[in-house]
Amino acid sequence: MTSTEDGRESETVISVAKVGKLRPEPTAAKEWVSTSRGLWIAGYILLMALVALRLPLTRKYLNANVPADVRSEIGDDRLLSLSMTVGTVLFFLVYAVIIALYFSLAAFLDKRVIPGKSVLAGNVNIGAFFVIAILATIPVNLFSVVFGVIQPREVPGYWAYFPSMAVLALAIFYRHWRGFSTGRKILVVLSAMALSTIVAIG
Repeated sequence: MTSTEDGRESETVISVAKVGKLRPEPTAAKEWVSTSRGLWIAGYILLMALVALRLPLTRKYLNANVPADVRSEIGDDRLLSLSMTVGTVLFFLVYAVIIALYFSLAAFLDKRVIPGKSVLAGNVNIGAFFVIAILATIPVNLFSVVFGVIQPREVPGYWAYFPSMAVLALAIFYRHWRGFSTGRKILVVLSAMALSTIVAIG
């Protein structure tokens, strides 16, 4: 091999094509997507506002269920009224904590069980378990406020509403979990039913 050929060979080896920044290959790991936090906060505030509007009904219910012996023991109607007010406020505070825990559970399921999303507008995401949590709580309290029903569970169709609503929500989001394995599909259905049933029996 001549020196000229050696020079050309060296030139060829050294001259390499310039490449831009390498893009990382897509990973197989799934990105967990949950409902936008703003929707959870808005749902919680709306629900607690409805619960606050139900407080007069709750107070009426508590007052109507005071045992006669307790009523006679207290004697003073003003003291009884004060105790009913305190009981109503405590009910509201305890219910606020319970609903916060319930929404936290729903948010966990929303993020882990069906890691899919449907975009409402822009970057606002909504998941199946958010829909279940909202439909299991807000319509029932709204019905109670509008119609003055103290115990919605006494209304015909109450017990059928919750599983039907859960099935409807899963059907709407079916494309997000139709490719799951059989075992995981069972987990999805059981989780949805459990989340709605908690409110029904609570």
